[in-house]
Amino acid sequence: MGRKILAVVVALIVSFGIMMIVEMINTLVVMPPSAEIMEDSVRLRDFMANVPPLGYVIVLIGYFLASFAGGFIVTKMSRQVSQGITLPVVVGTFLTLGMIGNIFMLPGQPMWFIVIGLLMFITITLFGHRLAR
Repeated sequence: MGRKILAVVVALIVSFGIMMIVEMINTLVVMPPSAEIMEDSVRLRDFMANVPPLGYVIVLIGYFLASFAGGFIVTKMSRQVSQGITLPVVVGTFLTLGMIGNIFMLPGQPMWFIVIGLLMFITITLFGHRLAR
């Protein structure tokens, strides 16, 4: 049981780390909103609506890499104690919940980005799992 929990925790830490690195790289394309914009929901919605599509594509690439790494790592770390897809699905679910939180914290994101983001995490986590076996 402990190895399974450790595998999920490590996979999530690596996944969130990858997303943070890609977000830092994305600041070369899209400057983050100022503190004043973050405090005003109307201005934040306008800011997010005017982000260039390339900024969202870079974030989706980060989501892809993070999901894949999460599925791969959780499978490699837990393969002695868990053969099924349960742990990759758990990692993908946590990442999806993070995306849902992101939608509410940063309103105004385009619908195509939201749909792809929500569908991507579990699917790509399972892809990482498949390649790790």
